[in-house]
Amino acid sequence: MNLLQLAQQFGTPLYVYDAAEIRRRCRALRDAFAALKPHIHYSVKANSNRAILRLLHSEGVGFDIVSGGELARLQAAGIPTADVGFAGVGKTRAEMEAALRAGIGFFNVESEPELVRLADVAAGQGVVPRVLLRLNPDVDPHTHRHITTGRATNKFGLDFGTAASLCRAFADDRRLTIAGFHMHLGSQIQRVSPYVTAVEKVLPFIEARRAEGLAAAWLDIGGGFGVDYRGEGEFSLPELAAALDSRLRGRGLNLILEPGRWLVARAGVLLMTVQYVKRTPGKTFVVVDAGMHTFLRPALYEGWHKIWPVDRPETEGDLLLCDVVGPVCESTDFLARDRRLPPVREGDVLALFDAGAYGMVMASTYNSHPRPAEVLVEGETARLVRRRETYADLMALE
Repeated sequence: MNLLQLAQQFGTPLYVYDAAEIRRRCRALRDAFAALKPHIHYSVKANSNRAILRLLHSEGVGFDIVSGGELARLQAAGIPTADVGFAGVGKTRAEMEAALRAGIGFFNVESEPELVRLADVAAGQGVVPRVLLRLNPDVDPHTHRHITTGRATNKFGLDFGTAASLCRAFADDRRLTIAGFHMHLGSQIQRVSPYVTAVEKVLPFIEARRAEGLAAAWLDIGGGFGVDYRGEGEFSLPELAAALDSRLRGRGLNLILEPGRWLVARAGVLLMTVQYVKRTPGKTFVVVDAGMHTFLRPALYEGWHKIWPVDRPETEGDLLLCDVVGPVCESTDFLARDRRLPPVREGDVLALFDAGAYGMVMASTYNSHPRPAEVLVEGETARLVRRRETYADLMALE
């Protein structure tokens, strides 16, 4: 599908997703881990458009949620919720009640007071939920500090001592069942070694709990598999699968994986239109109609994404050193800094690549900019899966 034609048809800023790439990634993940037969729970926070969720469900993928709103999205999409895990440190009573009514597969519990609350809520509904205690293995995943979640200083998970105490305290509690353990080291991890280190720390802990009588049958190692944004090489799923297989074989553990970014990031582009080329004595700025309100990763995580005009071949010829910036009144409103692009002018359409994850889900209406539209491409068909917001939408709840 021609990106320029899509920009002309639907306007910009515009998110465009390729269904074929998402399906290909689902199957590649299953193939890499075939020997382990894992349950794959897509991390809904990466891209929660209902059309994307339905596509993933059609590929046999389950889901990992972190809020009642994400559960509601699955239900609105008509997706069964039995193969769903509910993570997150701040689950409210209302969210727990809704998840229990939906019959989700697991609650990933992050703290002692959360486990106490869940037991109380479950007793009130007469439902016995399965719980995976989230362990914090204190492993450095070698990723950006803002997306590290498995260090002792992070807010996530339980230290091993507290987790062991909770297993003993709730061993005979009929309000819930501790079925296993969960961990998640962070996001955009490029090395296999942090996963191996964490699993090697967690397995003796599981065996010790089993020796005390806990029937722990599940291990969720989270997700966070890195995407090759800068052309430096893909994360090696086969290497991780082989390392896990050698360590988990014969232990009677059902494995859960929680990929998000890895499944959808490469399937998306963000299209934007050049408004001005502003030249100053110290810098050239390409001002576009997208920005940090449309795509937050560069401003929040210092994320790097390839940007290129949709109607230009890639060349190393006459390139312009510039910053690609948006219309928001903040100095952090940039999409690329010190980037070399072909000379561009007002009206040219640029594509920001690998924008399928943590794009639209983090978009905002800051400065009262309506959020963009989303299009899903399947073969030669482009389907609008979220319309562009209007000014009326911005004020509808006021």
